[in-house]
Amino acid sequence: MKLLKYVMTSDTGLAPNPYFDICSLALCTPNHMNARLQRGDWIVGHSCKATGNRLVYAMRLTSVLDMDRYFRDYPQKRPVMNGKPEQRCGDNLYFREGVHWRRVPSAGHNSVDLFVQDSGRPVFLAEGPENFWYFGAASSMPESLAFANLFPGLVLRRQGIQYVYDAASIEKFIHWLESIDASGRLGSPRDKEPDNYRHYLTAIEPRHVWQRASDEVGTGNEAGNAADRVDVNHCRRDEDRGCGIPSPTQGGEVRAVKRTCGSR
Repeated sequence: MKLLKYVMTSDTGLAPNPYFDICSLALCTPNHMNARLQRGDWIVGHSCKATGNRLVYAMRLTSVLDMDRYFRDYPQKRPVMNGKPEQRCGDNLYFREGVHWRRVPSAGHNSVDLFVQDSGRPVFLAEGPENFWYFGAASSMPESLAFANLFPGLVLRRQGIQYVYDAASIEKFIHWLESIDASGRLGSPRDKEPDNYRHYLTAIEPRHVWQRASDEVGTGNEAGNAADRVDVNHCRRDEDRGCGIPSPTQGGEVRAVKRTCGSR
């Protein structure tokens, strides 16, 4: 058993996604760095020094799976654009179509660079509220605030990820977590993803495809069939620009969530 620690600078409900009694991590630093984790290992994300190194969440892994299987097996985690807040921030975006990766429309990570960075990474799950503690980066719960003082060895002082192998330290942390009266989702996300995009990226190969926001109704039933609708051949054709919607311009989009420190 080992523990991975990292600093969180964004907390929108996307990464981690603590909804539907499953804490999932699919689109963050541990995924992008192909963290070497297995069932029974732990992930701990805390806020930066400027915000007190609060404990944002801790999860005990019950599954590590590839992104395409995640998309097929966990439809409740796919984004629903007109759904409830916990549906809109779904992190289950990417799936394979032949040899290429595709994604369903989402305000989360809506850029070519993030598509490249995200797709094909391992997905980490803590299934069941007894396997995760999500406080949120703005939590005022005493446990979240006390974390850095109680467990300084679990605080990371730089960007990236770091593994902890000391069994005694990990067991002490687990005992402390399990002594808390409740588990699962204990708080709400601090930040908000931009929601005024006019286009959503759905493919980058063999060409970039942007879907108009007005084309995506986004009801719960439609989300289940999202993979059937996203196809490079389904885009509109323009005589001057060829197939696909042009990449949105900087002036027409909100490009990033405001960060409090560092970068995700």
